[in-house]
Amino acid sequence: MKRRPYGVPVVLAVLLGVLGPVSFASARPASAAPLVDITCPVGSQVGTYSPGLTYEPRDVAFQASGNVSGCVDLSGHGIAGAAFSSAGHGTASCLSGSVSNTTTYRWSNGQSSTVQGTGAINLKPNGITVLVLTGTVESGQFAGATVVQTKTLLNSDLTACLTPEGLTSVGGPISLTVAL
Repeated sequence: MKRRPYGVPVVLAVLLGVLGPVSFASARPASAAPLVDITCPVGSQVGTYSPGLTYEPRDVAFQASGNVSGCVDLSGHGIAGAAFSSAGHGTASCLSGSVSNTTTYRWSNGQSSTVQGTGAINLKPNGITVLVLTGTVESGQFAGATVVQTKTLLNSDLTACLTPEGLTSVGGPISLTVAL
């Protein structure tokens, strides 16, 4: 007599009946990075260093201000852009460095956020400095969120790093992401 394999179909039917429909597309490992909720790809800043940056690393203070716009806000908070100001210090040169900073964002929805962060400076060819600042919102809107600001700062005076005064000001495009 031929035996029918009822075991597997019966077990699957029972599991699907008990568990219901399961979507594996929305499953995310616990260790996965947080989702980016706000992205602002367009922005600019101007900043100053005191004392100016030279090829020898030294303690410097900096201040910067600027804005970001064109934001895509998946958080539903109505963010279209922001103005920001930043101040910090660290050991830096025209070639590299490491800094800590405090940045205040004034969002287009009338709220603000204060971010404490750190960053690394890397010089690229033709006087272009890339600075990536990563921080945590310490107060205000989005408290606890991670903020990453990527800056491409253009040195319009390529010989400034060779002088005793050093490179004292830079500016250029930036982008911003906020992960809640």
